Amino acid sequence: MKQQRHTLAALRVSRWVYGGAFLIPFVILCLIFWRLKVTPFGPRNLLLSDMGTQYVPILENLRATLLHGQFHLFSFSLGSGSGIIPLLTYYIISPFNLLVFAFSATKLPIAVTWIIILKISTIGLTMAFFIRHTFLRSGWSMLLFTTAFSLCGFVSMYFYDMMWLDSLIWLPLVALGLHRIVSLHHYGLYTISLTATIICNYYMGYMTCLFSVMYFIYLIIEHQPTPTPFKDVWHMHWPAIRQFTVGSLLAGGMSMVVLIPTAQGMLLTGKSNFFLNNYLPTPMFGPEVLAQFAPGTSSYLSHLYHAPSLFMGTLMFLLLIVFFVSPQVKAVEKNRTMWLLIVMGLGLFVTILNTAWHMFQQPAGFPYRNVYFFTFLALVTAYRAWQTHPAQSMNDPQKVLALVWGVGLLVIGFLSAQVIPVVWDHLLPNYNHDLYVLSQPAFHLVWPALGLLLLNTMLLFISEWRPVRIGLLGTLLCLELGGNFLWATQGMEFGSQPKFEKYFRQDSQTLAKVSAAKAKPNLHRIDFTHDEIGKAYDGAYNHYNDPLMYRYPGISSYSSTLVEQARVFQHDLGYFSPNVRRISPQGYTHLTDTLMGVKYRLHGTTVNRLNAYAGIGFAVPAELAHLQLDDQSAMVNQEWVLRALGAQPNTLSPVKVLRVKTHRAAVSDLKRVSRTTELPGQRFIQTFTVRVTATGLLHGYSPTNSIVYSSLKVNGKSMKPAINADGYRYLISLGHHTRGEVLKISYVTQGPLQGYGNQFATLNQQRYEKLVTSLKQQRFKLRAKSGVTWLSGDVTGTPQRSLLYLAIPDTPGWTAKVNGRPVKIQSAMHAQSLIPVRQNYKGMIGVPLHVGKNHVTLTYTTPGLKLGAIISAVSLGLFVFLWFAAEWHRPLKHHEGAK
Repeated sequence: MKQQRHTLAALRVSRWVYGGAFLIPFVILCLIFWRLKVTPFGPRNLLLSDMGTQYVPILENLRATLLHGQFHLFSFSLGSGSGIIPLLTYYIISPFNLLVFAFSATKLPIAVTWIIILKISTIGLTMAFFIRHTFLRSGWSMLLFTTAFSLCGFVSMYFYDMMWLDSLIWLPLVALGLHRIVSLHHYGLYTISLTATIICNYYMGYMTCLFSVMYFIYLIIEHQPTPTPFKDVWHMHWPAIRQFTVGSLLAGGMSMVVLIPTAQGMLLTGKSNFFLNNYLPTPMFGPEVLAQFAPGTSSYLSHLYHAPSLFMGTLMFLLLIVFFVSPQVKAVEKNRTMWLLIVMGLGLFVTILNTAWHMFQQPAGFPYRNVYFFTFLALVTAYRAWQTHPAQSMNDPQKVLALVWGVGLLVIGFLSAQVIPVVWDHLLPNYNHDLYVLSQPAFHLVWPALGLLLLNTMLLFISEWRPVRIGLLGTLLCLELGGNFLWATQGMEFGSQPKFEKYFRQDSQTLAKVSAAKAKPNLHRIDFTHDEIGKAYDGAYNHYNDPLMYRYPGISSYSSTLVEQARVFQHDLGYFSPNVRRISPQGYTHLTDTLMGVKYRLHGTTVNRLNAYAGIGFAVPAELAHLQLDDQSAMVNQEWVLRALGAQPNTLSPVKVLRVKTHRAAVSDLKRVSRTTELPGQRFIQTFTVRVTATGLLHGYSPTNSIVYSSLKVNGKSMKPAINADGYRYLISLGHHTRGEVLKISYVTQGPLQGYGNQFATLNQQRYEKLVTSLKQQRFKLRAKSGVTWLSGDVTGTPQRSLLYLAIPDTPGWTAKVNGRPVKIQSAMHAQSLIPVRQNYKGMIGVPLHVGKNHVTLTYTTPGLKLGAIISAVSLGLFVFLWFAAEWHRPLKHHEGAK
């Protein structure tokens, strides 16, 4: 009876502990967001960094398309068109995101805040499950460790990249499942939690798979009280090894419904490029990383590149040291744990290993995304040290030694932070090393860190374990974690919730004028780069994902799943693209409007219907299928396309250069340059005096990349682009001009001799309108039943124009039929990139036509989805069968036999 009362009491305590593990970070976060005045506790919102530019637009697109019954597996709101599964699996497959359906579009930032709070709080809850069932403890001290994990340095630095938080929720359950495999030979929890991790975010799921292998090997070795030969370990633990292998394979199999289509989609992105420097066995940081165990050493200002975020609370750092000092921990346990931490640390430290952890691609910003695995292992080690009751089990010299070790490591870290990054940047200067130097904490922060270490040492080594002492430790830890989280928000440019609501409604009303969000047979694209929603952001907002947020077919996108061939095609035609994740509508011409099927260009509340619009598709000469575009030659490419389409000569008419003048730039000239533009070396002002040779829109292009666009002027009037493009190539619009006008085009440049090759030409408006009129005569007319993934329409083919051009990228998944018979899709034009290596890509969809009337249908099927679904279904059925036979039915038979 006495034992039963103790058991019931322990169960009651564990329930309260579970509640506390969730509520403590919940309350801390509510207080932090209240202090920051973030909605729903104030007028600010989290429209910053990836949250504002990616998550909110993607979540709104998902919410609206599902509610309006317009969800499809292909979207014309992703650049020039793309399958949507890679986007969903990378960004938003999480059960917490269902909360967005309880909010309207204008209140979506409020939903995002609550999602983040709930996710971080749930991290504490699952960590409590792990500690409770792994160490069979249920005391209130568990809350110290659950809170430390839920608000660790990784979370405080990357909480606004909320797709990664799910992996921290599932990690303790995956680890608990591994413990159950080794101790009980039950793999159900491991398989289910690993499957959930992969489905919620395959990127972090991949890292969790690597961690699982490492942690499982550690657990197998840990079960040997003394060093044992590998053969004997294999033989003794073969059942566990078998269960781990089967459970891992089943988890992978059940995830194939997202893994296979996502893998095929991600292979189409530019992130598959190979860079040798990422695969070298070089160090990524030095002993300055030790400073990251102190609070307040990282903030949003350094989010692009910084040292690994190791912070987990000073108490946890001290307990980590205590584990290796305590006489209660056997030497063999210390050695095994030390090697586990070293192996995990090497994954952060060595470039090639770090690259492998990040799916063999170095992150572009937000580095060391695998650091939370080290934090988890460090906290588990700290909890093991806590269980030794160091106040009673350690003598005074050992306690002093632990304190000295802590002081020494922190001092070494802060001293190194002032020297080593600077030296490293001097020896191997590059952009990341520059950022790394700026991210280092100031040395004076070492004093509060040492003060906290001394205070925690005094509280930890008090001999009597009374609730008040644990309460003081908990209070100090919560203040430290909350303070570090608050400090990590330094430099954040929060958005305005009232402005977001106002301008979202205003932009939606403007788009309603052209029925942008409605499913219409006459599919067309919209250029809405000057919408008002940018006023709701305090930081720079470049409108890349506005088509997603407002659900209209556009030509821009910003995501890690951007299809590279479509991006390169648009870039070769002159669109601005700073990297493989972004494509902007900036750089358009009337020709690209025609090729991309842009029907409306909206400026604020003004709607302009474009004469260049010839439909989503039209018949073109067959020679367009053989046209190869050149990288870094946008003006030449447009001339080639015009010829292939049958335009009159000199439709793209070069200006007549009258004079070119170059002189050294004065200080006043440089005021025109964007603050973010670096101009090392000499600077010059170059002025082209030209005579316009045709009436129409004048464009400029620099093949040698010698124009600083933010300084560009035409007749003294600034032509600064909406998005800063300094350092990149794109076709810039210089306004509408009439034939015979004399213009002075001036700009800042660093290479005055190269500037003589800059190109300026006018698209002859009259001649081009004749070309568009002829294209409209053989327009692809969509039938009423056409949708997004099934297009059906009619077009007339002629001997001169025997190819249907469609403004849809020729990517895998599309099939075509002409008059009911399957035909092979031909690529209309081919694109080219030169960086990092020379590579050719397919262009847009081309369908061969017969002479006369043609009924053309195109169908999109997500590549790999059917195969993935079949494998997942079979794996799920096999898992259920094996679980019933091995984990449920076998214990039941054992129980009946005992009777």
